[in-house]
Amino acid sequence: MIERVVILGAGQAGAQVAISLRQGGYSGELVMLGREPHLPYQRPPLSKQVLKREWSAERCHLRHLEYYQQHDVQLRLGRFAVRLDAGASRVELDDGGYLEYGALAICTGACLNRLPVPGAGHGAEPGNGLGGVHYLRTIDDSQALAGRLEAGVRLAVIGAGYIGMEVAASARLRGCEVDVIEAVDQVMKRSALPQVARFLQQRHEAEGVRVHLGRKVVRLVGSGEVSGVELDDGRVLDADCVMIGIGVRPEIDWLHGSGVEMGRGLRVDETCRTSLRHVYAAGDVAELRHPLLDGWQVLESVQNAVSQGKIVASAILGNGQVYEETPWFWSEQYDCRLQMAGIPRAGDSLLARHNPETGGLSLFSMAGGVLHAVQSINAPRDYLSGRQLISQRTPVSDAQLEDPQFNLKDLL
Repeated sequence: MIERVVILGAGQAGAQVAISLRQGGYSGELVMLGREPHLPYQRPPLSKQVLKREWSAERCHLRHLEYYQQHDVQLRLGRFAVRLDAGASRVELDDGGYLEYGALAICTGACLNRLPVPGAGHGAEPGNGLGGVHYLRTIDDSQALAGRLEAGVRLAVIGAGYIGMEVAASARLRGCEVDVIEAVDQVMKRSALPQVARFLQQRHEAEGVRVHLGRKVVRLVGSGEVSGVELDDGRVLDADCVMIGIGVRPEIDWLHGSGVEMGRGLRVDETCRTSLRHVYAAGDVAELRHPLLDGWQVLESVQNAVSQGKIVASAILGNGQVYEETPWFWSEQYDCRLQMAGIPRAGDSLLARHNPETGGLSLFSMAGGVLHAVQSINAPRDYLSGRQLISQRTPVSDAQLEDPQFNLKDLL
């Protein structure tokens, strides 16, 4: 038996590795390092429930402290690795110490992209820009931003991805005036199909959000505190507060020179093993080839973090489980619940299903009678059936997908 498993990262993936190892009967030493001082917690509520002050920080915790104590999981919070010496099976820590491992699970997640314009605080750490400028990655970030969002506050959201649009909705529900600035021609362009994106943009605009597409930010204006956002067309949008959400990248810079194979993230096989012996990766840091997807993929979702965490634990325990689950994602904005499964492919046909009674919308991405992705807004039955059709590679026709009276479940 492996005597010590070291888990780097105390987020959803790292916590799942620890939980699954103990559930699977692992009785050796289990050490988890977390960069933040908090117990492992879930991130999706940060842009929604925490920002709207519906949830406390404690409600986001994945487990109570007693769980880790009872299951002998050594939590070393406020610590992180700075170097991997795979030959010696050890990691160097930020405090100068070392930690040897029998198996290593890298679950360090992702780090924020910083906006490289004056006033944005785009250095290695936040805090060197204007006051009132926020990024959102941690629970501390969410609570700091929540403290700014009061009725009448003018919030500028830079970046119209998942986080940006969820923050815009949360802020609007708290009575803020909201501008969303996006450099490309569509909201949520990395993840949402065009018709779904238009639906969500129109919903935001109906709530009073002003969306500025195809516009870049050249600087943040202010003296001490931010007072505006200057765009590349010369306009300055008034702002009392700014939230920057321009994406993330896998936290892998510290691994350069370690010998591990990397692309955008740490490349892993179907059992989440990296190219290094006894070294695994899971969650936002991992890059994989999925049997249902094209090419190498970094899947940024809670589902992926949980699923891969279980796979890592299985591999360490010698059970040989492989990752085959259809990727799925979700978002909540106002009364819109967006659910997505699979990933569209270049050259796919796009088919829409409208439900006039509920106002629901589903968009299907397919080729050759095989469904590759489904994206549904307030249409959970379409989504659930579509997800199963993707997983089982069940043939389906255009007419069946487009007909709201046809029950897709009948094909399963």
